[in-house]
Amino acid sequence: MSRRVGVLWVAVAGLVVGGCAIGPDDEPRDIEREVIDDLPLAPAGGGAAATGTGRIYLLAPDAPASVTMLRAVARDVGSDPRARLEALLLGPNSDELEDQFRTSLPANLRLLDVRRRAGRVLLVDVSDEITQLTGDALIAAVAQIVFTAAGLSDVRSVELRVEGVSTQWPAGNGELRSEPLTIYDYPGIEPSTQPPYPGLPA
Repeated sequence: MSRRVGVLWVAVAGLVVGGCAIGPDDEPRDIEREVIDDLPLAPAGGGAAATGTGRIYLLAPDAPASVTMLRAVARDVGSDPRARLEALLLGPNSDELEDQFRTSLPANLRLLDVRRRAGRVLLVDVSDEITQLTGDALIAAVAQIVFTAAGLSDVRSVELRVEGVSTQWPAGNGELRSEPLTIYDYPGIEPSTQPPYPGLPA
């Protein structure tokens, strides 16, 4: 290699390395709008990021296959019941799926209406895809809705309708109920609702 070619190669290499180097900023700077638009707002698993003070209930990953157990996960939805239930319908996010969280709610289930009613009752109206579920899957799906809604401080029970029509729903023991459902209709399905064992006699 001639001296002239060698000098040229060093100069080009210096430009490439210098052009790719990222030096520290002396002060904060704005990120270009197109870069922000390309950032994912929710993980690619359906559900939103697990942040915030709101809670939705998913099927716990460490429960035996024959046992329905729920566990709360965080969502940034505040105290808006519609936002909370829509977050529930999105299901687990990618990290939660990796950790084996699941949902019993149909993927195409839609939230049609949410209204607070007297007596701390939340009316929840969903599309008819939920009627395709039976047995334990239906119990788990209804329990997910009830526990998620009951996480709101002003909600005690849930009146669940399908396409505007009142229907009966199974409690945790399989018995059909016509009245609004509470978390106490599903004892033991979430650890905090398990009734305490009676104390031992002295």
